[in-house]
Amino acid sequence: MGVKWTKQQQQVIDLRDRNILVSAAAGSGKTAVLVERIITMLTDEEHPVNVDELLIVTFTEAAAGEMKERIRGAIEKALEENPENEHLKRQATLIHNAQITTIHSFCLSVIRDHFHVIDIDPGFRTAEEGELKLLRHDVLDELLEEKYAQKEERFLRFSNAYGGRRNDKKLEEMIEKAYDYSRSYPDGEGWLDSCVDAYRVDCAEDLEKSDYGNKIVTWAKAYLEEAKLLNEQATQISLEIDGPAVYEEALKLDAQTIRELLSAKNYNELSGRIQNVEWSRFASCRDKTVSKEKIEAVKDLREQVKGIVSGLKKDYFYQKPEEMAADMQICLPYMEELVGLVKCFSQRFDAKKRQENVIDFSDMEQFALQILAKKTEEGFEPSEVAKEYQDQFREIMIDEYQDSNLIQETILTSISGVSKGKYNIFMVGDVKQSIYSFRLSRPELFMEKFDTYDLEKGPKQRIDLHKNFRSRKEVLDSVNYIFRQIMMRNLGEIDYDDKAALYVGAEYPENPGCETEVLVLNTELKKYDRSIKASKQEMEARMIASRIRKLIAEQKVLDKKTGKLRPARYSDIVILTRSVKGIADIFVQELNREGIPAFSGTKEGYFATQEIGVLLDYLRVLDNRKQDIPLAAVLMSAFCGLNEQEMAVIRSSEAFEIPFYQAVENYLENGENTVICEKLKHCYGKMNDFREIVPYTPIHELLRSILTQTGYGQFISAMPGGAQRAANVEMLITKAQAFQSSSYKGLFHFVRYIEQLQKFEVDYGEASLEDEQSDTVRVMTIHKSKGLEFPIVFVAGTGKKFNVTDLAGQVIIHARLGVGMDVVDLDRRTKIPSLVKKVIQKEAKLDNLGEELRVLYVALTRAKEKLIITGTCDNLETKMAKTLTFAQRSSAIQYLDWIIPALAYIPEEIPVTFEEVLLEEIVRDEVETEVSGKIQEEILRRWDTSAEYDANVRQTLEEQFAYQYPYPKSHARKMKFTVSELKKMSYQAELDDEENALGEVVFEEPEVVPLLPKFMTEEETLTGAPRGTAYHRVMELLDFEKMYDRQTLEAEINTFVEQGRMTREMADSVRTADVLGFLDSSVGKRMRTSADCGKLWKEQPFVLGIPEQELYKDEPEGDFALVQGIIDVYFEEEDGLVVLDYKTDKVYKIEELVEKYHAQLDYYGRALEQITGKKVKEKVLYSFTLGEACSLS
Repeated sequence: MGVKWTKQQQQVIDLRDRNILVSAAAGSGKTAVLVERIITMLTDEEHPVNVDELLIVTFTEAAAGEMKERIRGAIEKALEENPENEHLKRQATLIHNAQITTIHSFCLSVIRDHFHVIDIDPGFRTAEEGELKLLRHDVLDELLEEKYAQKEERFLRFSNAYGGRRNDKKLEEMIEKAYDYSRSYPDGEGWLDSCVDAYRVDCAEDLEKSDYGNKIVTWAKAYLEEAKLLNEQATQISLEIDGPAVYEEALKLDAQTIRELLSAKNYNELSGRIQNVEWSRFASCRDKTVSKEKIEAVKDLREQVKGIVSGLKKDYFYQKPEEMAADMQICLPYMEELVGLVKCFSQRFDAKKRQENVIDFSDMEQFALQILAKKTEEGFEPSEVAKEYQDQFREIMIDEYQDSNLIQETILTSISGVSKGKYNIFMVGDVKQSIYSFRLSRPELFMEKFDTYDLEKGPKQRIDLHKNFRSRKEVLDSVNYIFRQIMMRNLGEIDYDDKAALYVGAEYPENPGCETEVLVLNTELKKYDRSIKASKQEMEARMIASRIRKLIAEQKVLDKKTGKLRPARYSDIVILTRSVKGIADIFVQELNREGIPAFSGTKEGYFATQEIGVLLDYLRVLDNRKQDIPLAAVLMSAFCGLNEQEMAVIRSSEAFEIPFYQAVENYLENGENTVICEKLKHCYGKMNDFREIVPYTPIHELLRSILTQTGYGQFISAMPGGAQRAANVEMLITKAQAFQSSSYKGLFHFVRYIEQLQKFEVDYGEASLEDEQSDTVRVMTIHKSKGLEFPIVFVAGTGKKFNVTDLAGQVIIHARLGVGMDVVDLDRRTKIPSLVKKVIQKEAKLDNLGEELRVLYVALTRAKEKLIITGTCDNLETKMAKTLTFAQRSSAIQYLDWIIPALAYIPEEIPVTFEEVLLEEIVRDEVETEVSGKIQEEILRRWDTSAEYDANVRQTLEEQFAYQYPYPKSHARKMKFTVSELKKMSYQAELDDEENALGEVVFEEPEVVPLLPKFMTEEETLTGAPRGTAYHRVMELLDFEKMYDRQTLEAEINTFVEQGRMTREMADSVRTADVLGFLDSSVGKRMRTSADCGKLWKEQPFVLGIPEQELYKDEPEGDFALVQGIIDVYFEEEDGLVVLDYKTDKVYKIEELVEKYHAQLDYYGRALEQITGKKVKEKVLYSFTLGEACSLS
């Protein structure tokens, strides 16, 4: 039975010839619908599309791979139903080269195909992250050194005003960030120029007309509208029967003040009015009948109103407009200097990358844009190359569209048909899940189309997918209830209304206990009780551990395979956190301590691990022995084995003024303690050996030599956690291999490369050993969980403060609004924020909070059956009392600032429980668990092991422990073979007359290849095994139903090369005369006859089980060994099957091949009979060298 699609899903699948925006809610099956749309297009009877006529852009390589696999599977399924469909057969071939890719991979293919357009060397490579850091650092260093040497006054003033006191780190970060943001724009230089233009304000009138002035007025009015509502609430309370009516007059004056402010038309007018605001005093209320609570409520509301107005004055109207304009003029030369530095850095960095012939990810987009679009006064229009792509692609499909940026939008629009009036862009995404602003995604691109596309038919149409096929009703109801209150257009990009809400699409059986839980650990006591040593994260982890134990004991979840409820397992549970740093490791450690298996896929502190730190110190000492601290670390490690006392002996043997490295060398020559001298001699001897090979040895090979020759590799493997340590070292070797392909070479540069990675905090995280399929609780970041789903989800760490470091500092850079600077007057030694900075600060804060809201939405929508939100809080009552006004929502500093007020009142029909957890409860649970464990331990300790408690159990245990495996030698023997290995074994056994028979696979000496100069080998074609592969490939691809002569055969082989099905080198090594000789032979003609009847099969893989006794005579009967291989070709004749094997070995007699390969053909025959159930009547060897065939039966 086929899938039943909803009406909206069916629309997505069926609609054609228009731009379509699909707003797909979490769990709405967007990927399944997208795949179905593609398959429907491929199988359309009237207008079938080829899969290579579609460009399908995904966000990650993994998503692209999964998408391609899904489409391939769907094509194969369609072929099973309609095996004669030629169009589908063609799609099955084309799918391997289909453009299902990330935007960067597509850009890369555009550059490789059209490199000549932008004059780039086609041999370029993509630079590795660490190499790019070094290149950037080198270019910046050089640029700033040059600027300091030139002593230009404007640069020096800029450096004094905004640089650091000790180094240029602040300047470097500023330049790099502005450069990165400019690269996300199609016209990066234009964006930089607009940043300067923002400060070209000569007078108050210019300020009034500026975008910044208008933005301030818009924000101010939004806050004043809230103040107006608060004033109305206060007035209403004062007019109640027991309300403070004497306050009414002052409240009316307040209302008048707010109305006047709201009526201001521009920044200057609003500034003048807000500067003159005065608040009247409340009249004294002596009436005893008036409610004290209502007096306090009115006063509180009025204070909120006053707070809003004073906050606006403090943030945006702290000076007169004329003074603001003067400040902007002070900033202008600084801004021009910064933009000049960014442009200069950009040119030099580009030149450096061209010199090294490398590109980075932003280059991919910029270069592709240069190839595909031409800049005009109106914007960008498609180039001639883009028009070729327009003709190639029938439709452009963009997955995760909410994460696109401006340059990606321009690239994809240029290759679409939009410029010709042909609408063929299909976009799918969910703005509520746009969580990649750090990659400069622009959710407003999605919202622009969301607002302008029609819901009815038209050239630009929007389709909303509301139904969620992932989660239970309880999860969806609670998520909807929370987000209806906290996500709105002014914070989060979209109003969370009925159109944005999630609707139930999945069917689940009844299961009590699935309501959403909010567990808030009240840590107020921790402020006053210093005896509590545990951190908030540790206490939260213990609270989660306690809840997990109950879930494992009581909770049931739906089993995917059986469709029935089963007890929850650890692997059903995931803990999501906002970031790994400072949380994931603590959670895993605490859960493991509580007896709950847990792992985090990404750990911190790779460079801080002992094994990596010591190994890097060893490399530092190899590079330069005159480094005391690295040398001391090496001497006290396993490389030398000195202890503290021995180190003290060395140090005290020389005067303190002498460096430690010199003291060590002197002690090595003249030391009295022979034990110390022997250790030093051994260590320094090894280092001297390694230092000799450093100049010509790749770093990864050097590392392997160090590990094996010093025994350090075995040492770390034998330490506690040895497998993890070995994996970490293996990771360093992998990084060294990546470094080897970079533009930097040598040990010195590798050490510097690693130091730069540490400096820029590029922490790779410890290598992960855990199997994600094992029965453990997983701890992962919310970003990593995107696109995944889990039966039980803990959203943890909701009490952790948001990261707002981007909002601090003298200069703030914003992707949309530009650069906000402090006004630094060096002559007066004063500093004050410019108005531009204030606006950017506010916009960046709102953007950050909007992103955090969307991150929270992603986290909550991962749960399928049970959602638990946890956090710590030390002012719970205060948070409970807050109302979710815009002012309140936009001042949040943690998730609980939204969640707690949203759940202050929970209607009965909403399946959410809110629980305040006290520290005493955590301690009590821990004590109970610990006491229970000790009691069990004591019971086991006192157990009388000599007594028999159950005779049947005793008998069963004795039988089980007495069991012996009947094939004891198998575990030490090879039990899986290729046919080639068995052929060699059989051949050797016959040669040696049982002398070496059937022991281990014999060692085959490698063929000795003489070392020839390059000029003598350039014209040589493939030989040996590669030549055999080439012949096999041709025979596999040839159509045996066709008749070939020399000309048509050569043309056919050239076609294979053009299609990418074989290389030119392979084609050149095949002699057409050999192939024609085979086709004209008797066996070739028999094959053609069978092919005409559809009874010829090529490249048949098989796995065959053979009795182990055939290989190992001393093994008892019963066990089997596996043999695997691929049969070149077999065909069927009236009286049975014929199996044939091609050979290119250099022999003089066919008998040599028979002697060598008869065992291989025997295995092929056995396998074929087992697979087909038919008799193999003949086995044939054909030698291309001799041009003759030999039958073995």
